[in-house]
Amino acid sequence: MKKILATTIALCSIQTIPFAYASEELALAKAQNKVEVEKLILEKQAKGQIKTLGMALKSTLQHGMKASGAAASVSLCNIQAPAITQASSAEKNGTDWTVTRTSLNIRNPGNKPSSWIESVLHDFDERKKQGEDVSSISHSEVRDGQFYFVKAIPTEAGCLACHGSQVSSEVKAKLSELYPNDSATGYNIGEIRGAFIASKPYTSK
Repeated sequence: MKKILATTIALCSIQTIPFAYASEELALAKAQNKVEVEKLILEKQAKGQIKTLGMALKSTLQHGMKASGAAASVSLCNIQAPAITQASSAEKNGTDWTVTRTSLNIRNPGNKPSSWIESVLHDFDERKKQGEDVSSISHSEVRDGQFYFVKAIPTEAGCLACHGSQVSSEVKAKLSELYPNDSATGYNIGEIRGAFIASKPYTSK
């Protein structure tokens, strides 16, 4: 697992997205005050933390799918995903950022959203209905001394084997075994499957 995380971090450090970078720099240049600049910087950091975790999870699942198939990858996810997510916590990753996942339709009961995050997720669905690009839907706020950045997770083609509307009987059986109260299926490509939440202690400077 450490090797996967290290590889993912290395990939993130060498991958460049000029357009996104330019957009962020332009937003910083247009920021009107210190608080706005601070918020944009924190959002940029949060996106980096989310990207690292997202790539680590995706790499693990792709490896499992390729090696053993979708049903076996459910078992792999059951064991590895919580450990990989825990490795991104502030106590483990060498920063003060913590990244978690949640959804309105959870698979793991431990990922149940708080009431305010649930409201944010409902708002994400409304924003999608209004035509906003799912890949850019996000929300940030300061709450109880913490800065939070919430980013929508789009449903991609690779998600459908375990989260789609037509999962195989083998996957259904494994989900019933490991997640008897699972409600995280029935998605189509482009729908919001959930969200990443990056947070860190915040004190206005």
